[in-house]
Amino acid sequence: MGPRVSQNWDRFLTAGGRGGFGPDSGVGDGPSAARRRVADAMTDLGAGLSDVVLRCCCYLEGLETAEKRLGWSARSGKIVLRIALTRLQLHYARTTGPGGGLIG
Repeated sequence: MGPRVSQNWDRFLTAGGRGGFGPDSGVGDGPSAARRRVADAMTDLGAGLSDVVLRCCCYLEGLETAEKRLGWSARSGKIVLRIALTRLQLHYARTTGPGGGLIG
């Protein structure tokens, strides 16, 4: 999700004007737009729910490890994560609409 640091070969591999990106096409805004969407989703979830979602879904931390690090009792993380994922689904359904237009 960081800035593009490698060469973009798309315009060299296509003939003529095909495949070229216009200066205001928004293609370069992908990583910053993704960061903004994640930040909006985490803000919508709030402190407790966003913590467990980040740890389990983004950092791929195990549920038991997340429970220990957050100071929760055993097996409470499963319930909180389920609530958080339901709220996350509602957030993306509300912000992107049906189908979402996003990959995945």
